[in-house]
Amino acid sequence: MNDHALENLAGYYDTEDEDPRPRSSLWVIVLVFVLLVAIVGLFLLDWLYNPEKFRIEEVEIHGQLEHVDTELIRSAVASELDGNYFSARLEDIEGAIRTLPWVFDASVRRRWPSTLVVGVDEVSPVAAWGSDRWLNASGDLVEREPWDGSLPVLDGPENMKEVVWRAFREWQGLFADQGLSLDRLEFDERELWYMTLSFAERLDRGRAPEADAADRSPPVTAAVVMIVDNLDAGARIQRLISALNSQLISEFPNMRSVDLRYPNGFAIHWAHDAPDVRGLAESN
Repeated sequence: MNDHALENLAGYYDTEDEDPRPRSSLWVIVLVFVLLVAIVGLFLLDWLYNPEKFRIEEVEIHGQLEHVDTELIRSAVASELDGNYFSARLEDIEGAIRTLPWVFDASVRRRWPSTLVVGVDEVSPVAAWGSDRWLNASGDLVEREPWDGSLPVLDGPENMKEVVWRAFREWQGLFADQGLSLDRLEFDERELWYMTLSFAERLDRGRAPEADAADRSPPVTAAVVMIVDNLDAGARIQRLISALNSQLISEFPNMRSVDLRYPNGFAIHWAHDAPDVRGLAESN
């Protein structure tokens, strides 16, 4: 190999073995930049999350509240507010509000620069469920709160609550046309419906309006229990309604129970009869 060829070969290897230091310097610059960004970010977060800065100055409460005490809501917010506008844990505040009496649901959001906006949905019971719960307007079963109000009582398997509520609304309207109130509706595991109806009737109805109120008889209140199979329940109740409308409504105060399980009619048990309709159901 001549000298010229050797020089060319040496030049080739010199090109492949360039100094790596410029590339290493680039990585150092990138690393320093990343570190600077991280440090600035940490200082920024420390500044934003400093409880002495960006304090919550106002709690704004929204919702149609009849039973929930707004001061209790503010106390619940304060008990979980251990940060500032940015660091406040909204989920914890919502959880604390939901534990308050009569609160069904709660939501909390921030509003710049220093406000927490609290939305509260109050429990709105449409009926009592069993002995210790309510059926809420949302369709949920919730724990019953102390209350002196009056509601119809529903009961049955939990997975049937929509069916029970729908049946109550339908049948309540039918009985209301006869001046009757559906006070209790129960659906049991044998697919039997139990209903308790009430009716107030003055014995002196029809007397002259100018009659002395002191001479009027007190209202006679009757509570009648009814039983009906789930199969064709609506048609059997309608059959009873037709009979009440035509001739039996005046006898309602003397009834004790009505058994609608017969295919072509129903059986009335009068107040002087020994067994009630629930006892008859147990015997059958």
